[in-house]
Amino acid sequence: MIPSIFNDIKSYLGSYTSPLLEELRADMSSSLEAISTESFVKVAWIEQTKYSAVYNIAFEDSQNTKSCNKPESNGRSVGDIIILSDVKPENTSDITCNGRPYCIAFITDGADEDDDSPPASYAVTASGKIHAADEVSEDGKRSPLFAAHLLNIVTYIRIWRCLDYTTVRRNPNLIQEMVHYPLVATILPKNTKGVASVDSMEIWSELSTMNLNNSQNDAILNCISAMLSNSSSSVSLIWGPPGTGKTKTITVLLWLMRKQKHGTLTCAPTNLAVKQVASCFLRLSKENPLDTSCLGDVLLFGNKHRMCVEDDLKEIYLHDRVRKLLVCFAPLTGWRHCLSSMYDFLENGYSQYLRYSEEQKEENKPSFLHYTRKKLDVIYPELRRCFKQLLFHVPKSCILEVNYNNIISLLELLEDFNTLQRKTTGIEIKEVFLYKDVPRKSSMGILPKTVITIGKTRIKCLELLKMLLSCLKLPITSSKRTIREFCMESASIIFCTVSSSSKVTSNKKLELLVVDEAAQLKECETLIPLRLPALKHAILIGDECQLPATVVSKVCKDALFGRSLFARLSSLGHEKYLLNMQYRMHPSISIFPNSSFYGGQLLDAPSVMQKEHQKKYLPACSKTMKKVTVGVICPYSAQVLAIQEKLRKMKFGPLSVKISSVDGFQGGEEDIIILSTVRSNSDGVAQAPSRTRKGRKRQRQPSLKCGPSDAGSRQQGGVASGSDPHRRKDKGIAEDLTASFSNLRMR
Repeated sequence: MIPSIFNDIKSYLGSYTSPLLEELRADMSSSLEAISTESFVKVAWIEQTKYSAVYNIAFEDSQNTKSCNKPESNGRSVGDIIILSDVKPENTSDITCNGRPYCIAFITDGADEDDDSPPASYAVTASGKIHAADEVSEDGKRSPLFAAHLLNIVTYIRIWRCLDYTTVRRNPNLIQEMVHYPLVATILPKNTKGVASVDSMEIWSELSTMNLNNSQNDAILNCISAMLSNSSSSVSLIWGPPGTGKTKTITVLLWLMRKQKHGTLTCAPTNLAVKQVASCFLRLSKENPLDTSCLGDVLLFGNKHRMCVEDDLKEIYLHDRVRKLLVCFAPLTGWRHCLSSMYDFLENGYSQYLRYSEEQKEENKPSFLHYTRKKLDVIYPELRRCFKQLLFHVPKSCILEVNYNNIISLLELLEDFNTLQRKTTGIEIKEVFLYKDVPRKSSMGILPKTVITIGKTRIKCLELLKMLLSCLKLPITSSKRTIREFCMESASIIFCTVSSSSKVTSNKKLELLVVDEAAQLKECETLIPLRLPALKHAILIGDECQLPATVVSKVCKDALFGRSLFARLSSLGHEKYLLNMQYRMHPSISIFPNSSFYGGQLLDAPSVMQKEHQKKYLPACSKTMKKVTVGVICPYSAQVLAIQEKLRKMKFGPLSVKISSVDGFQGGEEDIIILSTVRSNSDGVAQAPSRTRKGRKRQRQPSLKCGPSDAGSRQQGGVASGSDPHRRKDKGIAEDLTASFSNLRMR
């Protein structure tokens, strides 16, 4: 049994090592049992490297892969465990019967994070010799070999590394707070709790414009108070039942942290939850201008195939940012090249023209006016495009305030110069390029005011260009990896999953960790972001009454391996700030979870009190072309797959349909929710819905607690599907839902 209080950090970390290995074993065993639902693909070729257990392997690009749940090519990625066999396995016996040779392999290398196309081959480490790599038939062809995907163990590996007491660099202060609580809380000086401890009137005035309720304001102010009034580390808990505005509370907190220049790492268990928080933060930032012309300090990152970033989120998504900065940082096309080219042109434009004209035949010689306009039409747009990207995607702290202002001034002056020079004659433009800020004789006699104005603009541009060339210190590289590291190190507001936070290694700006849906995480998972040495404070937002972390092994379940840090600290009496007003459910719906799980502490917001509780049809979306979102929640992943397959070829127009398991919808919100209540046991007895991972069929025992899900319908209503007393088959449910969607489209 994992204890609630620990003697030291070593025993704390050690208490999770054995359960982690047991959970991995159980997870792999469960995957083997459900191998019929996993994806498989034919191996195109395989060869052994000089290291006996390492092979290079390539897979056929087949569109006929079975149950391919991952968006990347045939569901393959680094960290995957695969089974290699000479048959397409439908179950475990297909692999082991008749003494067939099979091998378990681990994908150790594949596509680079920033590559848009799948890799030509992968490196795998095998559990034994792969005979198919040597066997060639008489006609020169290799024996057929198939790869079946079992599971990805990257998160297991990341947790395992965090549990290494001797070698891992970690944050000692926050870990001490977690290990020795509540002893640390009694030893350290107590914070002055409450809003009175926040002295900044600026924070008060900003909060007053955010339309938050009292409990949200108190939660934010108390968390900020713990940060500002305590020089040591602190852990704060915000308790957020469904529909109480957790996401808005987080985004306002993050927005205030950005204004106060506190670096923040925001994590959540899933890509969906991370994107939701990042999207709300981006929207809030644009609604409350804080200089949104520069978002280089805000970064969202994660697996590009699983995260599926769209629309405005691409502005802060690492993969897209790297591609844009690649051009800006390149030696031959980047920022320094643009500055140098413009400086050389404005300084030596006329002498450049003379050299150019000498090389041309007499009949092909352009006028100086034509030459300058053509040259400027090439150099200026490149410089403007490059520096607008830099100003948006690179933090001000990297550019520096003085350089930032000089760039703005330069772009404005160049725009003026470009506009004015088009109104000049050939003689005038020559005088502009020969103009010095001292009296001199001119072929025009007294220079016109327009020439003097444009000439002075040119000289100011040269001064700014010279300063930027000497003072601006930005990368000059064509390496995507280098640019990615630069973005990760320079950002001060970062969004990612808890697991992928392991890639944040050298950022020294991050002093606050915010974990959304913290009650869904195993405590050992929370160690991944908590290891960062620069962190001083952590805020955990969650609700232990909702679905906990998925644990496969019964042994681990009994040992409390699935308990979250939020739940453990809460059970020890750690203070938590309750968000007590719900905005999602009509009172007739909220009364059950409020009384059953929250002791009647939740209040119904005026917005839900005023809405009539009655059935109503949404407008006919196909005519108005107004987007309507539909969420289908299924308790079993086999049903998710069956419905997805059935609806794959259907076109819904403005109707957006998402199908997922119960935990896959955690934190989601759609216009219409269709909840499937099918039963899957042979006796037709109702049982608690299973928690599922991608492509895995897993059932829970009826005795397990199943709290409320945070998925909701914005219309305070929904549809229950398949709730008849007889057991329904997955395909039958899929057909019912297909018919339902057809009716929705016709209305």
